[in-house]
Amino acid sequence: MTGEDVELLWVKGSGGDLGTLTESGLAVLRLDRMRALVDVYPGLDREDEMVAAFDYCLHGKGGAAPSIDTAMHGLVDAAHVDHLHPDSGIAIATADDGEQLTATIFGGKVVWVPWRRPGFQLGLDIAEIKAKNPDAIGCILGGHGITAWGDTSAEAEQNSLWIIDTAATYIEQHSRPEPFGPALDGYAALAQAERRE
Repeated sequence: MTGEDVELLWVKGSGGDLGTLTESGLAVLRLDRMRALVDVYPGLDREDEMVAAFDYCLHGKGGAAPSIDTAMHGLVDAAHVDHLHPDSGIAIATADDGEQLTATIFGGKVVWVPWRRPGFQLGLDIAEIKAKNPDAIGCILGGHGITAWGDTSAEAEQNSLWIIDTAATYIEQHSRPEPFGPALDGYAALAQAERRE
């Protein structure tokens, strides 16, 4: 409308399905307005109010409602931010020693973020971690999943896949075939049937 360029954030809408995602399933926000919310963030006690504030950052008409994960995508200083829940990432994220495993498996290339429910503060936490760890390509979100970033969509995807594959390889190399021990008496047939499925 003004003829001026604005930087936009395109993020999957709340509750959307990636498998059937179309443009209408994306929320489109002005990135400058979304990032300006940092200056008015009232703190953890009122964090839920920030999701409603995203509505005032929307660009254009229509689109999906911004999700609670919007801050994670918009506050991290990267052009592309992926947030995923792969099995191997969740296995590390939910392990008792997940923080130590993250350091062991990835070194400083992937950083541990302590569990915090998704929201504005989590976006701030991840943005700070990226700023303090310039060599990092992503993070393990304690109890939740992974986030990776990059300058291009291809780079963010490559970084996401590297985290997933590296975690899966480590798990495969360090797992036990029967982590809970042999099947209990009377349950062997059930265990064998489950393995065949």
